[in-house]
Amino acid sequence: MKLTSAALCMFMASLPLAAGAGEGAVLDYHYRARLADQPAWVEGRFRVVTTPALAVQSRVKKPRMGEWRIEPLAAIGAAAPSAGLLVRALGLCYFAGPTDQTAPLDLTQAFGGRRCRLWKVKVPAAVGAYAYLAEVAPGLLALDYFSAVLPAGEVRSLEIHLAGVALGPRTVPVQDGTALLRTLGAWAAQASRTAADGTGTEGLETEDVP
Repeated sequence: MKLTSAALCMFMASLPLAAGAGEGAVLDYHYRARLADQPAWVEGRFRVVTTPALAVQSRVKKPRMGEWRIEPLAAIGAAAPSAGLLVRALGLCYFAGPTDQTAPLDLTQAFGGRRCRLWKVKVPAAVGAYAYLAEVAPGLLALDYFSAVLPAGEVRSLEIHLAGVALGPRTVPVQDGTALLRTLGAWAAQASRTAADGTGTEGLETEDVP
């Protein structure tokens, strides 16, 4: 599903802050997934927690970037996400600065009483995915919305949206913060190999890039 400008503006007009950020950041997400062995969508929640930069005993070396981890969240009436789904979801997250694969939009979204500018990820044309980022702090982008038909594995379709964010005083990008871009690149390479083999591109849809 591709978000239009109107849909983006309406999409979660006001979101609560996640609790317990500590010194890093906490990002709460809601997901909808269609699994290979289940005809119906399953829904649930997970949390991405980041840690602050690590200080080094050197006047020359810069502090090392922090890390992130993903945790399941309990939700009434929703199934707990499987370990496989959590691993896949973390590979689709983003918590870093802008790159040449991201572009700012003339749209904002409210988070805890303040508005964050939205950015679009330039998804490879062969990949059936749509991804948007929120500028949660100056020069720091976090995954805001993701939707895709996945090419293989336990999870066949997945939607993720940001449901809350809290930033600590030492929030910084994480070491693997552009994991989403690497995953999309791997999917694009897989689609190219499939096309070269003449086996078709089932499961991959083309994004209408504006």
